[in-house]
Amino acid sequence: MRRLLALLSLSLAGILTLVLPTPSKADPIEVTVGTYINQITNLNLRENSVTVDFYIWFRWKGSGIEPTETFEVVNGRIEEREVIDRKSVDGVEYAAARVLANLINHWDVRRFPLDRQVITLAIEDAQWDARDVVYVPDVENTAYSPNIMIPGYELGATAASTTLNRYQTNYGDPTLPSGNQSEYARYLQTLEIDRPDASYAMKLFSTIFISAMVAFLAFLVKPIDLDPRFGLGVGALFAVVASTFIIASQLPESDQVTLADKVNIWAMVAIFLSIIQSAVSLKIYESNAQSSLRLDTICLVAFPVVYLAVNAYLMFG
Repeated sequence: MRRLLALLSLSLAGILTLVLPTPSKADPIEVTVGTYINQITNLNLRENSVTVDFYIWFRWKGSGIEPTETFEVVNGRIEEREVIDRKSVDGVEYAAARVLANLINHWDVRRFPLDRQVITLAIEDAQWDARDVVYVPDVENTAYSPNIMIPGYELGATAASTTLNRYQTNYGDPTLPSGNQSEYARYLQTLEIDRPDASYAMKLFSTIFISAMVAFLAFLVKPIDLDPRFGLGVGALFAVVASTFIIASQLPESDQVTLADKVNIWAMVAIFLSIIQSAVSLKIYESNAQSSLRLDTICLVAFPVVYLAVNAYLMFG
């Protein structure tokens, strides 16, 4: 009799399992996130860093989470965090904070000093993964202060978006399998900054341009006057090399060839060619002074024109 009752119980449990729906895990809480960039300071191309002072706010329905306490800046380090508001309005939770963070921003310096950069602010919840919390961008209210000033740049467009970021690790947690995969909601605000004109580039390259032009003045000196004829080119070459080191001190270590590198290399090539021309002109002068003079006259015009044309192409072409 007991065996019969046990079989009936198992059969009934099986039928109920098939008929009744299986309880599903609760949907993640949707958290609306927005930011307002208040100040941008300490932009450093060489160190790939920038400091951002910003406001951040969260809106959500539900309980058990406090986003202002658990969010982190994943591409930097929070230096200061102050919760400035916390309230409930018609069943919607609201919290806001002011944050000062140092960001690691990998700059694109290929067009430096006519570069265009993007500052990225990346936010994730350090406690709740995407099974518990997902972010929705507050596109309408995300913005930046019009009073922000970044020397050498002007501010461009800003945008807010969200994505899921996947981590292929268990962070050493012995309760999780090796290679455990987890996903976290990530909020992004990007801000474009751009050089307004070529004034900074002209200022930076002025030493290079003047040095090259001084080297070309050697064509006005007789080839047999060896010291001034060759000294102008050699001195200009050293000036360009020194300028190259000064510009490189502003940029990160990289295998990218920047616009500044191209301008420097072209200046050194042009000056070196002018020194070669002086040697050729000296050789011609020994047999035909008039031919040497004509060559110098042609080069006096051709070298500056070609040099400036190539620079214009490199910078604006």
